Amino acid sequence: MTSDLPTPQMDKPQIPDNIPGLPRAVLIVLSLMVAAITVRFGMEVLLLARKSEMRDFAAYYTAAVVAKSGASFYDPQPKRAWFLDNENPDLIVAAKRLGTLHRHDSFEHVHIFSYPPAMMFLMLPIASLPLHMARVGWLVMSLLAIGCGMWLLAKTLRSGLLTTLCMVFMAVTFHPIRNTLDLGQVNAVIFLFLALFFALYRQGRDTTAGVILGVVTALRFHPAFLILYLLWRREFRPALVALATAGTVTVLAVLALGIDQSAIYFTQVAPKFSTALVSIENHSLAGFLATIGRSMGLSDPSQPVSSPWTARLAAGLVLTATALLLPRNAAPRHSRTATLEFALILVMTPLATPNTWINHLVTIIPSLWILFDDLVRHESLRGILRPCLAGAAVIMIGVVDDFYMHPLLAHGALVLLSEIKFYGLALVFLTLGWMLHDARRPRTQ
Repeated sequence: MTSDLPTPQMDKPQIPDNIPGLPRAVLIVLSLMVAAITVRFGMEVLLLARKSEMRDFAAYYTAAVVAKSGASFYDPQPKRAWFLDNENPDLIVAAKRLGTLHRHDSFEHVHIFSYPPAMMFLMLPIASLPLHMARVGWLVMSLLAIGCGMWLLAKTLRSGLLTTLCMVFMAVTFHPIRNTLDLGQVNAVIFLFLALFFALYRQGRDTTAGVILGVVTALRFHPAFLILYLLWRREFRPALVALATAGTVTVLAVLALGIDQSAIYFTQVAPKFSTALVSIENHSLAGFLATIGRSMGLSDPSQPVSSPWTARLAAGLVLTATALLLPRNAAPRHSRTATLEFALILVMTPLATPNTWINHLVTIIPSLWILFDDLVRHESLRGILRPCLAGAAVIMIGVVDDFYMHPLLAHGALVLLSEIKFYGLALVFLTLGWMLHDARRPRTQ
C-alpha cells in the first residue's frame, strides 16, 4: 500500500542561491511604501463592499437561486453567436426579484452563468444567504483566497523579504485583482486552488495534490493543461488522481442538477467558448488575431466571434512553442527547471485558450511570483534585460487600467495599441522561456 507522505529525498528541495540582502533602512522604506499602498487598497475594497454591483457574482447568485428552485439556470441563447440580453424567463424573473439586473444603455440583463455544472457545488450554499450578505461574504472570501494563495507561494518557494514585499506591492496595485473583486469573479478561488496544488505537489503529497487539481478542473476546465503537463512529466499518480477526481465531481454535479442542464452546458454554452470573441478585452492569442483581423478588414465585421480555426491555430501555436521550450527529460520537481516549467504552463493557459478576460489573469500570479523570485535569486548585475522585460510585463498587465477600451483604439491600425495586456502576457511567456532555457544548462541544474 503506497503512502501519501513525502519521501526523504523530496523533503530536501534544491538549495537556492543566496538571496541578496538589503540595508535595514532600505527595507524600512520599502515596508512603509507597501504598507501605505496596502491601506489605500483596503479603502478601495471597503468602497467596493458598499457600492459595487459585483456583476459576475450576481450572475452566479441568480443562477444558483434558480437552480435551487429546480428551473433551468443556463441561458444558452442558441440563435446568437455570443451572449447578449437574457432569453431564459426563469433567470429574468429571478433577477428582477433579487435585484441583480445590470443596466446597459439599450437593455438590462443579468450576466450568464457560463461555468460547468460542478460550480454549483460552490454557489448553492451561498445562495441561501440574502444578496447583500452573500456579496460581502464572497468579497471577504476572495480576499482571504488571494492572501492565503500568496502565503502558500511564499512558503513553498521560501521567498525572501525582498521578493515578498515586491509581490505584495504588485498584488495591491494589480488590475486583474481589482477587476476580480469588483466583478465578484471566481478566479480568486481558482488561484488559491492552484497555489495549494503547487504547494502539495512540491511536498510530494501526490494524492492530495491530484484531488485539489481535479476539483479545480471540474470547476473550470482550464487547469486541465496542468494535468497534461503532469502526464508529460510521467507523474502519473497525481495526474490520474486529478482526472478521476474531475470526472467524479462532474458526474456528481450531473446527477445532482439533472442531465438536461448538463446537456445544455456541454452542447450549447461551452461550444461558444471554443471560438474567440472579437474584442479588445479578449487577451488571448486567438482574441488578438480575431480583433486585429476584423480591424484590418481580414474578416467579416458583422460577426461577433471569429472562425473556430482562428482559435485552433492560436492554440496550436502556443502549445507548439511551449513544447519546444520544455526539456526532453523531466527535471526533479524541486529543481529550478521544474519550477519555471510550472510557471510557463500557467502563463501558456490564458494565451492558448480562445477567450481570456482581465480577471482570468489573477491565475498567473504564481507565474509572476516564480519569475521575480528567480530573478532575485539568480539574476546578478550582469543581466538587466530580463528584469526590464518582467517589469514591463507587470506594468502592461497590472498597472495599465482600462485605456485600451477607448473607442478610438477599437478600429483600424490603432487597435494594435489596445492589445497591451496581450503583449504583457506574451512578454511573461517569453521571459520565462528564456530563463527556462538558461536553467537547463548543466551549470545551473
